[in-house]
Amino acid sequence: MNSLMAIGQDPAAHTCLKPAQLLTVMIGAGNGPESVIGYLDTWLESMCGAPACSDDTLIAVLSNLTTSCSDEFGLSSSRIQQTIATVKAGYKTVREVACLKDSNSGGINCVTGTLRNVEVLTGTMNLNVTDIRSIANLVKEGFPSSVICTDCMKGAFTLMNQTMPGSFSTSDIKRATELCGASFVDGGIPPGLVSAASGAIAKNVTSTTNPAISVTTSSFASTTSTPTFTTTPTPTPTKKNAAPRRGSAMSLAAFLVISGLVASIVDLM
Repeated sequence: MNSLMAIGQDPAAHTCLKPAQLLTVMIGAGNGPESVIGYLDTWLESMCGAPACSDDTLIAVLSNLTTSCSDEFGLSSSRIQQTIATVKAGYKTVREVACLKDSNSGGINCVTGTLRNVEVLTGTMNLNVTDIRSIANLVKEGFPSSVICTDCMKGAFTLMNQTMPGSFSTSDIKRATELCGASFVDGGIPPGLVSAASGAIAKNVTSTTNPAISVTTSSFASTTSTPTFTTTPTPTPTKKNAAPRRGSAMSLAAFLVISGLVASIVDLM
């Protein structure tokens, strides 16, 4: 909580991460009977519409978080630097994934939609111990096709796989193919998926080295902030009777892709 408050006091971080939007979840709301997904959706709308964080801002935020939590998590200096480098390298892609929307489903945010699918399996999702354990158990069991085999997940998988090579192992891809069919891993973006991520970069108060670029809300076919995909397949079919796979790394990895930004930022608080 103190980390969240500290981020909010940094003008540049406040501009690009909108941490104040998470306070509602962290203070009270997340521990009550009401689902936190609506609050997270509000934060995502705010964060995705804001300028992206500059490298300097990311480094400052991550350095503050990892240093303040180094004793608690046993982080060495080298581990801290490795964490900062990893998050910095993946920030743009994870932000794009977190800001995906499905226009075929009323423009719902993909993170929100995916969490709603998970909530069908776990019950109302909040931050109390019981719900966290329920989600943890589902992670261990592996997510079923109703969560994994969606257009949102396919778009997230393609984006991660092409912009961050090595995100998925050969066995991950094999499991995805078995669960969702070959079209899930064909490298295409399903029609209707759009990026709601602002293309501008939030300037640091003390620096003018990060000029803003045009703000774009567009489909992947026309945006320059994401890779060009050569195929545009039909929406990914869902195997209705596909059962969860115990210990499925693909199930966990794919879920973390689509909700990675939410999970990583909240976890660091």
